[in-house]
Amino acid sequence: MTTVFDAVPDHLIRKVAEELRKRKEITPPPWAAFAKTGAHKEMPPEDPDWWYVRVAAVLRRVYVDGPLGVERMRSFYGGKKNRGSKPNAFRKGSGSILRKSLQQLEAAGLVIHDKTGRRVSPAGMAFLDSVAQEVKINPPLPVPKRIKATAEPEPKKAEGKKTEARKDKGEKAGSPKGDKTEKGEKTEKKPATKKAESKKPEKSEVT
Repeated sequence: MTTVFDAVPDHLIRKVAEELRKRKEITPPPWAAFAKTGAHKEMPPEDPDWWYVRVAAVLRRVYVDGPLGVERMRSFYGGKKNRGSKPNAFRKGSGSILRKSLQQLEAAGLVIHDKTGRRVSPAGMAFLDSVAQEVKINPPLPVPKRIKATAEPEPKKAEGKKTEARKDKGEKAGSPKGDKTEKGEKTEKKPATKKAESKKPEKSEVT
């Protein structure tokens, strides 16, 4: 018989979250839209349906490691907090989210609360095993990756203009000397022509 241990956790949690959405007992509280999942997080979850995914993960965790309590489960959903120049430190996850999730699962009849802690009920065990068998036969499609919008690169300037500008600069720089051409060949200097001296007409002698 197929059990929770035979299914891929990621596939199982996604399918259980879809099934829990259909139950009226599992509803996100009003503060779920802007609450962080722990002190180690900087921003709230981006997924608007993150509450159903978290409740499904909590139900699987109770199935695998139960019986357990809220304080122990906070360690599973904790993480490292960025403290700037100080070394990162571990912080536990939100206890309010886990407590509210377990209370909703108890109202749905999937979890039992006794002296030892929270453990999965027979109805919850049958529910998870049936979903695991369905997931093993027909695994869900992979989640598409989000593509970040990137700015369009600026068009490159034409190289012809640059080369013409460089040639013009080279001609201007080499024009006063007149020693070299663009190909590096030496040019002969033309001798300067002297202006013809104008001779004054001789005065005629008076006889």
